[in-house]
Amino acid sequence: MHSACLTVGLLFLVSIASACYISNCPQGGKRSIMDMDIRQCMSCGPGNRGQCFGAKICCGEEIGCFFGTSETLRCQKESYLLSPCEPAGRLCGTNGGKCAAAGTCCTAESCTLDPACNSRSIFSSD
Repeated sequence: MHSACLTVGLLFLVSIASACYISNCPQGGKRSIMDMDIRQCMSCGPGNRGQCFGAKICCGEEIGCFFGTSETLRCQKESYLLSPCEPAGRLCGTNGGKCAAAGTCCTAESCTLDPACNSRSIFSSD
């Protein structure tokens, strides 16, 4: 009897650990993220001339990039929205980044220098 209670308790803890919470799961559960439309990420920065690349990254062709500053505060809201977003821009880098500013390639976690983001408009798809 004791081992049965222990097993039930352990299963309960595992189910809690893998559960969806309001801030991190899409509407309809974990698997519904594949069915959702991807929207463009929020605008941010001075005059909303940039776009969010992560919770603490705001970049734009005219403004450059801001990391963890007051210009990025709006980007934190992306974490609470149910639908995923994808920033505009040309693909760059080896880790699925997008051109964020002149010479800069960003993902949701970091930015790197990338010469592929120097030519033409960084937001063109070519």
